[in-house]
Amino acid sequence: MSDLDLFEPLLNCGTVEELHTTTASIAGQLGFDHFIYGVQVNTSLTRPYQFILNGYPKEWRARYVEHNYQEVDPTYSHCITRRRAIPVIWDSRVFTGDKAAKMRNESKEFGLQCGASFAVHGGHGEAAMLSLASSQDTSKAEQNIVSIIGKSQLLACYLHEATQRIVLSKGSLLLTKMELTLREKECLLWAAEGKTGGEIADILKITERTVTFHLQNAGNKMGASNRQHAIARAISMGLIAP
Repeated sequence: MSDLDLFEPLLNCGTVEELHTTTASIAGQLGFDHFIYGVQVNTSLTRPYQFILNGYPKEWRARYVEHNYQEVDPTYSHCITRRRAIPVIWDSRVFTGDKAAKMRNESKEFGLQCGASFAVHGGHGEAAMLSLASSQDTSKAEQNIVSIIGKSQLLACYLHEATQRIVLSKGSLLLTKMELTLREKECLLWAAEGKTGGEIADILKITERTVTFHLQNAGNKMGASNRQHAIARAISMGLIAP
């Protein structure tokens, strides 16, 4: 079986349940006992959308959420917050600081002895990560993880592609094709700079009525309730940038 044959079943999944079962099977074939996949879509600056596919022990996942370990988890920071691209192999150099080390030690109690995390960054501004863990605490297990880094990254990419189709494309604003015209972007950018409709009109050499038209159109596309909401949503979704 080729590497691609191993991951192709993910693209044939039709439900979240099938996605979970297939991912668990592939992770097992790669030598991992547990997995967790998460993706964050910045549909809002304050309340980004998150989807989690959990193959970790439920008790550990519950503790992770209860103690808000996401705030101190260096793998989350690496893959989601800082949007780094290279994989992270779990070792003492990664889990520095008392809080991160405490979290790591607790995770071992639930069978997450060694592992690695992989980032995927999509074309719609979403950031995703896949973590794969082994219950074996041996140097051989760590060597095996290093030897299949490439396959593990492929799993992350295939899983993200499947999640886009099954989950993220279903919501009205989740990774649906969002296109703003050049004029809409220009008007939003100047509005973000605090310019009034009249000032934007003067800058772009168009009428204020036309500025209002473009801003309303952009807001309608994004489901924004007012001009400020449209600006915030456009920035958070990566539709406009300096």
